[in-house]
Order: sequence, then structure tokens, then C-alpha cells
Amino acid sequence: MQILERLLAVVGAEGARAALAKSHDALSNVELAALGHTWEGYWARPEQCAPAGSWLVWLLLTGRGWGKTASAASAIVSMVERGEVRCIGMAAQNDDKTYDVNVLGLIEASPPGFVPEWIDGESKLVWPNGAVAYAYSPEAPGAIRSKNLDLSWLSEFQSWPVATREEAYLNFSFATRKGGARMIIDATPKRGHPLLVRLLRLAAEEPEAYRVTRGSMRANYAHLAPAAVAKLRKEFDGTTAGREELDGEMLTDDEAATVSMAVIEASRAPLPALRRRLVSVDPAVTARKGSDTTGIIDAGLGADGRAYLIADYSGKHRPEAWASLVIDLYLGGRCDCIVVETNKGGDLLTRNLRAEAGPRGLSVVVLAKGAQWMPHNPRVVYVREVHARGEKSERARPLTTAYERGRCRHVRDAGLAGIEQTLTTWVPGPHATSPGDLDAWVHAAVELLGLTASSAPRETVAENLTDEVTPWAL
Repeated sequence: MQILERLLAVVGAEGARAALAKSHDALSNVELAALGHTWEGYWARPEQCAPAGSWLVWLLLTGRGWGKTASAASAIVSMVERGEVRCIGMAAQNDDKTYDVNVLGLIEASPPGFVPEWIDGESKLVWPNGAVAYAYSPEAPGAIRSKNLDLSWLSEFQSWPVATREEAYLNFSFATRKGGARMIIDATPKRGHPLLVRLLRLAAEEPEAYRVTRGSMRANYAHLAPAAVAKLRKEFDGTTAGREELDGEMLTDDEAATVSMAVIEASRAPLPALRRRLVSVDPAVTARKGSDTTGIIDAGLGADGRAYLIADYSGKHRPEAWASLVIDLYLGGRCDCIVVETNKGGDLLTRNLRAEAGPRGLSVVVLAKGAQWMPHNPRVVYVREVHARGEKSERARPLTTAYERGRCRHVRDAGLAGIEQTLTTWVPGPHATSPGDLDAWVHAAVELLGLTASSAPRETVAENLTDEVTPWAL
């Protein structure tokens, strides 16, 4: 890559192609194959090469498509070839990802004549010189205890499962104790991620031991499909998701809230004609002191295709009280459904609505998963049950992007100070409890706008690479 960049600067694209073609014609097939695996000084940008010196941890904290996997895999293969490491542990977020990212990454980075053999029954790679790399999953952290490692490669670190990531990381740290005892960690920045925050703090305190490489997708455009890059930039440039996922920024706590007050102020608008209207509920189990707040949000889909936050009725409500209030709002607003998060109460929540609806002569119909919404019926209460999955911070990400893209509006003079306080101050963290009003608004926006996890750029950039350079350029 360094040679190519110099050629482009001196003779331009056509001149560079001609010069490379001429030089490649003089090489044998064996030499060409070896050139394909000459990482340092040819394919790699300077910042993609392993740091010099006696570091303990190399953290590659960059945007998608920067080249983290190729950088880590190539560095490890070089260490194996030189005999510096003999026993390696590796993991991505689960078994399948460990194989797809770590195992295949090391195989593809190994030059001809030095390709390791994958022994499936033992979940290990073995190189011709006897060096071994063992594949693990952070979903089973106990298995990591069994080896004495001289190097660990922890990949897609930001996506490791919340329940086991701390134990898995600690077990890798304790197991990596032979020889140079080094760790290579690659991740995309994720606001509030406790382990990434900890590693950055250690890097600030001990910069020689904890090396950090930062970078943006922009640095690797030559290896990415132009159409895919243009699509991602058009959708996410200027958004919080884009800053993290594409530009590799690690946001501070102040920036980690769901949305800024400046964005909210710009979103205020009169209530327009509505295509849809609904009530969204995130119920608390009890209304006792110290219990969670029951989130109750009145929201609609405008004729302009935007989601409108109409009113916030969140508070400490007894089960029978919130059910009565929600049905009143449903009828009064001619809503087409009530969205209910069932994580805490399960079927009891819908039964609670039925108990309130029955004496009013109303029937309650639960919409099947994926079923189309139904127009308002004054005799029928339609309910959409939602079981939220994943981290609360992840569930709110599509809402953040929707705000930043102008798809969410706050009805002017609607008295939304409470939820606006939540939106602009709540920061996700390992022990942070997601507020009920925020959860209810997230579920409303998901229903109205069709938001999904794919509403923010995730781990699909690798699928959009061209095949022109190397198949492991990520």
C-alpha cells in the first residue's frame, strides 16, 4: 500500500497500473504468490503494522472497514514465522464468529508453504513449525482457563456478550502469561463500553505497555466497494452511529446520551395530520417507592412519514391505573394499537389490559408477530407485544440515528420536559437501568418507523469489499 500510494502520487492511476504490471510480469508465480502475503512494506499502511517495542496490549480501535482483521492476523502470522509465539488463544463474539474472523483470518494471512491446518475436533490451528492457535468463545469463558498462552487475539471486542465478556476477558488476561504475554484486541468504538473505557484509561497511564491505534474507514477506501461506501456515508455521515462505526470515534459520556438538546430543539413542530397513532407502554412491576417508572408514550406517524412524540404520561402507576389510563388514551386518540414491552410481566400485562377492557365492553386482540397493524376499532383494543432483546444501549441506537436524520419530531408545547431530560442525560453503562419513558418511546418509534438494528451500520461492511486486492483486507 505504501508503494502504491507513492506511485499514485507521482504518476497517477494509469501510470501506477502500468508500472505495477511491468514489475509483476518479471516475477514468477511463486514470487507473485509470496507478494500477495507481503504485508509490511507492501499491502499495509504504516499504522496497520504492529508497534515496535515491548508492548503488552495492542488495541486496534477503529471504524468499520479500516483493516483491523488483516492487521491483527498478519502481525500474528509474522510472530509465528519468527518463532516469537507458540501458543495463541483467540476469540470473537461467539464460536461462528471466531471461526469466520480469527481462524479464517490467520489461514488467509499465512503465506504459501506456511498455511496452518485447522483441526476441527480440537478447535485449533497448527502451523508447520508446530505453533498452535486455539479457538474459544466468550460465551463459554470457563474453557479459556485451560491453556498457558503467550499471545491472545480478542476480536470484535465491542460485541462480546454482556453477561460473560468481563469473565472471558479476565480469563484471557490470566491465561496469557508465557513469553512476551501479549494481547491484540480489535474493536469498533462503542460509547460507554466498560472494557474499552478501561483499556483507554490504562493506555493513558501506561502508553508504552498499552498501544492504541485509531482510524477511520476513510483510510481504507481503496479496498472497499465505492457504492457500499457511498451508501453508508449518505445514510450515516454526521450521525452518532456514523461517528462510531465509520469514523472510529470513541464518544464521551456527554456525547453518549441518546440525543442532544440541540437536535430536540430543531425537531419541534406542530402536530400534523396522522397516518397512525398508538400508545406505547414499558410497565414497571410495582408502583412502590424505589420501583421503576412505568413508561407511557402517546405517539403518531405523520403524513410526512415522521414519528411524532405527542405526550408523555410516564410515572409511578399501579398496574390497574396504567391499564385504565392507556385504554383511555387508546380510545381518545383513536389509536390503532397499544405497544407493550413484556420483558418484566409477560402475559400478565395483556391480562391486565383485558381486565380493564372487559367491563367497558371492549375486546383485546393480540397481534401476531409480524402481523400488519389494524385501523382503529372503537370496540377492539389491538395490542402489539414486544420482547426487547440485547443491550439497552443497542436498542436505543436506531432511535438516535432517526433523530439525527430528522425522522423524529416533538410536538411543540406538549410538555415533554421529563422525557427530554431522559433523552439528553441518560448514559448507558454496565449497571445503568434504562428509564421506562425512553424504552416506551423506542418501542413506539420502532413500530411507527420500522426501525431495526440495521438502522445503524453494523458488521456488514466486510460483505461489501471488492475482490481486487486481498480477500482479508478487513
